[in-house]
Amino acid sequence: MGIGIGVWAFIVYIAFVILWNVAVKRSIAEAMAIGLVIASAFSGPSVMLSVIWSSLIKAMQSDVMLAIMLFMFMSTIMAKTGIIGRLVNILNSLLGRIRGGPAYVSACASALFGMVSGSGAGNSATVGSITVPWMVQSGWPREVAATMNAGNAGLGIAIPPSSSMLLMLGFATVAEQVNAGNLYFALLCGGLWTLVYRLVLVRYYVRKYHVPALPGDQIEPLSVSVRKGGTSLFMFLGIAIPMLLTVGPLSDAIAAVESFGADGVDAINIIVWVPVLITFICLIEGRSKLPKSFSAWKEVILSTRKTCATVGGVSVFALAGSNALTAAGFGEDLQIVLENLDVPKVMMLLLVGAIIALVAGPLNATATTVGLGPVAYAAMTGVGVSPTTAVVAFLIFASTEGASPPSSSPIFISCSIAEVDDVTVTFKPLIFHYVIPVVLIGVLIAMGILPIING
Repeated sequence: MGIGIGVWAFIVYIAFVILWNVAVKRSIAEAMAIGLVIASAFSGPSVMLSVIWSSLIKAMQSDVMLAIMLFMFMSTIMAKTGIIGRLVNILNSLLGRIRGGPAYVSACASALFGMVSGSGAGNSATVGSITVPWMVQSGWPREVAATMNAGNAGLGIAIPPSSSMLLMLGFATVAEQVNAGNLYFALLCGGLWTLVYRLVLVRYYVRKYHVPALPGDQIEPLSVSVRKGGTSLFMFLGIAIPMLLTVGPLSDAIAAVESFGADGVDAINIIVWVPVLITFICLIEGRSKLPKSFSAWKEVILSTRKTCATVGGVSVFALAGSNALTAAGFGEDLQIVLENLDVPKVMMLLLVGAIIALVAGPLNATATTVGLGPVAYAAMTGVGVSPTTAVVAFLIFASTEGASPPSSSPIFISCSIAEVDDVTVTFKPLIFHYVIPVVLIGVLIAMGILPIING
């Protein structure tokens, strides 16, 4: 069996991206920009320039690209309004009196923040800066607090919407078969399975390290925390409203209205409306903490230019690279390879999960999605996994990013917050308590053993 040019294009592309980013230590955006040129070259010298141009144009016009930039602006507004801190206070009032309460708060807050951050590093930094000191003060060993915070960071990938989820929806082979609204519900179910596991793990740690409950004076009564920050809960309307309008009984009822119809429902782009609505709600809820002058707003916007340039560059070149690989025939050639493989379903899933977990550590979930997303999706659907479930399983595999030693940024962020000098003490528990179990959860979901809502 020969390997088609499209598969070779992918192999060279991903090898170059990893080499340029990890070995040469250049930025991932730069690696993907050059990778786009390399992938386009496989279509032939005569059409190389036109493939580069068309791939870039298609990427920049994508709804996914718009959604990524909207999520970045949304994160800036959330940071300025302090809405996450108010949500964490409410969680602390609910869970703080339980033994090891701050660790339960950390897991739940990471899930909540994951809904709107889509970033493992952002999750570990934002939630960890609040919950890790609480854990240490309440009797948790510093290295265990750092381990849990890094282990929870992956919820930024496994809970929708995440940048990796948006990238997956931007791939042509995925977009043809996966509905964004259905994927929201399915990934939410998958992410909640990983959250349940993390809560069980906290219970195990509480008993192992004999962690007590927080002192009462460190916990606000629920009535007080709700009075101070209860309006922050309105943020989740930004997720609930588009979901209800696009999936489920309400969506079906609206689609049945002649003046609106199914086309009207289909026109509601959930990955665009979620950040728009959440931003609007945050602007109203946190208006007292927002800048009051044009110059102050200008300073806020300019402070995000480096992040916007980096994330925007990564995203546009990632999507363009995918388009160039498609033009080279990657999808068709890969399908031929997969059709000739005779591997049991569970072995294929374990292999895919292990490879993704290994790659996600030295890179990140975004780069892993770009490099392995289409091939992992094709491999899983090729052994009988439904398209939506395959995307969910991939994202859960990629959510090991934060817990995969040795070079995952959430590990170093968490150890820095917890003041742990030797980061290697977290490696073994991260591998055996987070990476391997989360990969197995992804396999169980793909096998249909752990159920998810798959519309």
